[in-house]
Amino acid sequence: MSFFFEDKLKDFNTEEIRKSAQNIIELTGTKAKDTVSFIKDKIDELDEDKKKMIIVGVSVFACVLIVAGVFYLLGKRAGRREAGDLEFDEWDS
Repeated sequence: MSFFFEDKLKDFNTEEIRKSAQNIIELTGTKAKDTVSFIKDKIDELDEDKKKMIIVGVSVFACVLIVAGVFYLLGKRAGRREAGDLEFDEWDS
């Protein structure tokens, strides 16, 4: 197994990946900092009650997503189990 990974690692051009990452950081670095500082200023201007309402809203939304994901995965698993249990009858034509 280690030979497989060694061959793949030799094919990577780390210098090109490093240059690409630096370009992305340069393009988004100042904009990301500006956005974070803008949002932080806006949040600091809010009352404590509004901050708490935002936290509760985001928490409820996250819980709903988690519950929906669990039901989706359970339904997918049950559907897969149902599909395996089907029996087909042959019809005379």
